[in-house]
Amino acid sequence: MECELCGKKVERLKKVRIDGAIMAVCPQCEHFGTPLENYRNTITTASRTSVANNSGIKVTLPKPSTHSAPRKMTKKIDIDEMEIDPEYSSIIRAGRERLGISQDDFAAKIKEKRTLIAGIERGSLKPDLKTAKKIETFLKVKLVEKY
Repeated sequence: MECELCGKKVERLKKVRIDGAIMAVCPQCEHFGTPLENYRNTITTASRTSVANNSGIKVTLPKPSTHSAPRKMTKKIDIDEMEIDPEYSSIIRAGRERLGISQDDFAAKIKEKRTLIAGIERGSLKPDLKTAKKIETFLKVKLVEKY
């Protein structure tokens, strides 16, 4: 068998964790990491404020989180079935003018550049689906169609 760290051929390898990666290493290279059984013990004792690793140095462990942030649920959209209305430029311009806001203000509200908005309204740039959805939501218009 071959050491994954130095490449030396040996009869027996030991699994250690080195910078988050689990590697099979020879006895000469095992001091570069934490033996896997010791690593597991330090993780299961995370309630302690500090533990000693195999070199005797005390390591402070972070406290485990008691809750996680809620996951944002998103609908899966099949991009292949989505199409932007061919009249997108006039729909967007009419929607923006209906609200009485400038291209600068509109761009700032949807967190895009004014030059992008100007290009879209001219018809020289076609918005991607993400941008089209932002525009739809803000202007309350229909741009993206499923075919």
